[in-house]
Amino acid sequence: MDAENKVVQPEQEAPAETPKEEKKTKKPSKTAVLEQKLAEKEAELAAVSDQYQRMLAEYANYKRRTEQEKMQIGAFTKAELLTELLVSVDNMEKAIAAPAGDEYKTGVDMVLRQFMDTLYKLGLEPVGVEGEPFDPNVHNAVMREDADDVEKEIVSAVFQKGYKLGDRVLRPAMVKVKN
Repeated sequence: MDAENKVVQPEQEAPAETPKEEKKTKKPSKTAVLEQKLAEKEAELAAVSDQYQRMLAEYANYKRRTEQEKMQIGAFTKAELLTELLVSVDNMEKAIAAPAGDEYKTGVDMVLRQFMDTLYKLGLEPVGVEGEPFDPNVHNAVMREDADDVEKEIVSAVFQKGYKLGDRVLRPAMVKVKN
């Protein structure tokens, strides 16, 4: 019987040790799995953080480039405008140097016409003509007069022309309106 006991005893001991070994290997494996998952998430977070930092830097560069482009466009536009106006300035200087007389007035009229043509070519439009309907968006009524013989709210006199560039009113026309 001792032989049977000996055989039984090692079998009993062997299964008892096997679950302990399994438990020992399972605990570290769960910890290792969790540590691996943590490392993966940290790497993923680092990648997303790096991507975010790059995007912020790219946006800052975009803003800087856009501001520079706006300044360059503004400077370029001013230079084009001034170049167009220099011809009129030269002719005004010639008109001032000319002797007074009827020819002087004709010369100044020609310079003014040339100057206005340049402004119109750049997109400037005059606003405020006698006889047109009053529009508070483009007219500044400084006087009103009663008149029964014409339609109401009609511009009867223009004291100062107004101007607009595209849809934007640069200066409203100062007008007298009939009511």
